[in-house]
Amino acid sequence: MGGGACVIIVGDMSMIVRRLAVLVALVLVADLVTAGVIGTRGSASTGTTTPSTLPTTMAPTTTTTSTTAAPVGIYPLTGLPAASSAELMRPALSIKIDNAADARPQSGLDAADIVTEEVVEGGLTRFLATYQSQDAASVGPIRSARPVDTDLLTELGGGLFAYSGGAAGVVDQIRARSGAILLTPEAGSLTFHRVASRRAPANLYSSTALLYAAGAARAPDLGPPPPLFAYSPSPTSAYGPGTSVSLSFSGSATATWSWNPLTNNYDRGQNGVPATELGGAPLTATDVVILSVATVGSGDYDVLGHENPLSVIIGSGPCWALRDGVLIRGTWHRVSPEVQMELLDSEGQTIDLQPGRTWLELLPLPAVPVF
Repeated sequence: MGGGACVIIVGDMSMIVRRLAVLVALVLVADLVTAGVIGTRGSASTGTTTPSTLPTTMAPTTTTTSTTAAPVGIYPLTGLPAASSAELMRPALSIKIDNAADARPQSGLDAADIVTEEVVEGGLTRFLATYQSQDAASVGPIRSARPVDTDLLTELGGGLFAYSGGAAGVVDQIRARSGAILLTPEAGSLTFHRVASRRAPANLYSSTALLYAAGAARAPDLGPPPPLFAYSPSPTSAYGPGTSVSLSFSGSATATWSWNPLTNNYDRGQNGVPATELGGAPLTATDVVILSVATVGSGDYDVLGHENPLSVIIGSGPCWALRDGVLIRGTWHRVSPEVQMELLDSEGQTIDLQPGRTWLELLPLPAVPVF
């Protein structure tokens, strides 16, 4: 009887051990499923079927969370959300860029928030490229100031103005009236440099980083510019088609803009050929604004004795705006240098541009754009 009793006890213990082993295994599997090591069929998180067998190694699980930084404001010269408070609060930086044949293709124009094209002596045009939201590692060729720059800079709250040379009367007027901090190489600044690949005078270059640093050393408390234009993601009124325009500044200077639906930008042409940056990238704009302006003699002359023309942007006149492949006709108004220019459509409502980069064309009378 004693030996039989031992056999019965061993048999019962074996059953208990087996049941405990199964229970432990089930608990372990449940824990692994909960931890995500073992998937279930038709997992809602992946939409795929995963095996229900135990892996040979169990890697630790990790959780990643992706977040998108909220914009810190709106860039005043583009209407786009600002990603950097440092850029949002810095002043406008305007740089005078040559557009003679020897100067093309230029560098840095496609990083500018606003580029203004104006007539200079000889029927040529020159650019005032204004930066705030973006930087350019190379900008140029940098050339001399012109009379209309005073009124253009005043609208920007002065800011920083980089140029090289100019008639004494023009520079004196800019210094006295524009409110801008003037940055020039004439004072021996290392901010500017000349490149060996081009002939003078179309070989002077800088960068927005160097010019901003030079400006901060001179005037560290300069604030951001006021907005020049109103912006809206879509036009607020019914407009006609605006897929292309041709502009004739003189017999030696023409420009075209063509809507590119693949990029949602306008592509620039210069004197009958595509306009590009150095390196081959096309020159583009989100919006093209054309002002019909009078051109008068300024009374200031360059070193060759040519009188500098003055594009008159105080007063009013016809204007045209191209955005999103549509055309808006209206009138520009600016009653004095101390106030901002207004762009009003035919119904007297403010013309809204698409947020982005703008080219401002100062087209001299009697020329009119051809659409």
